[in-house]
Amino acid sequence: MSSAATVRSEPSGYFQQSAAMHPVTERTAKFGGRQRLANTPTVVSDLSLIYPEAVVASSQPLGWQNLRALEMRQTISEWTMPPLENHCIVVQLGPSVEVTARIGDENFEQSLEPGAITIVPAGLSVAWRQEDIVSHTLHLYLDPQFLRTTAESIDVDYSQVSIAPQFGIGDEHIHHIGMSLHHELKDSNVIGRLYADSLAKVLAMQLVRRYSYLNDLQTSRGGMAPRKLRKAIEFINDNLDQEETVSLSTVAEAVQMSYFHFSRAFKQSMGISPNAYMTEQRIGRAKKLLSDTDLPIADIALRAGFASQSHFTTTFRKLVWTTPKGFRNKL
Repeated sequence: MSSAATVRSEPSGYFQQSAAMHPVTERTAKFGGRQRLANTPTVVSDLSLIYPEAVVASSQPLGWQNLRALEMRQTISEWTMPPLENHCIVVQLGPSVEVTARIGDENFEQSLEPGAITIVPAGLSVAWRQEDIVSHTLHLYLDPQFLRTTAESIDVDYSQVSIAPQFGIGDEHIHHIGMSLHHELKDSNVIGRLYADSLAKVLAMQLVRRYSYLNDLQTSRGGMAPRKLRKAIEFINDNLDQEETVSLSTVAEAVQMSYFHFSRAFKQSMGISPNAYMTEQRIGRAKKLLSDTDLPIADIALRAGFASQSHFTTTFRKLVWTTPKGFRNKL
């Protein structure tokens, strides 16, 4: 993507000095169908500084060191966010909402289902418009310097890392981390703080491994070249959308690599095997079909690329912690 944000090497100071002062400008935002005027910092650390009335819960008093979490309920249909000092990951808690958004210079438009993930890299602004319903979200903020330190600890060799904007994607790993952190917002004990800090590191690893491949990012131990990695991911996703079965040998051939080399290099770059990645994508497609259609579960299993309904149900239960029927009944 063209608007990847470059991580600064210097620390932002957000987690050490959350009350830092910034110059302010004025902005207007629609609120309940009317215009309201508010002072908005030109650079902020998180959205609570602009819309404090939307904050339901915050990790600020819990002593978390490397991550800030906010549970928010937005009652306004349009809102803006100036460039942030920190990377922001938004997890849609519910309900489903139709959204048109602009992140940096990229436009997005789709329905955000519960569990959908949006990633706003540090340094990019956001303009958000949604249908006129209350939006319930979890916002996770990571300091770019912490992201850089985490990347170096897993042997990523780079001078800069660029995180690309993502909108409404499915990512079971990030969703699981987000739900765990959401639970920890209700617990102020020391164990909860240590657990949250460990999850922050896992989240940072996920961002580097899964969403920085558009940059010239190389690993020091045999990862894939960015161009080939991007092509492999696009090939997998394109074929899944077309309801075709994708074999590892087919993907390896598409990127002109041997099966053995491709499998090892893909896992080194992404932190997950190509088989596991394809399974995640198939489960994501199945969840959408379960939510948006009345198709029989056996048909959904085939459309999502599973060989049988029993294989689909077993895999779905393992990753989503419920059966496909149970998932549909909760909608």
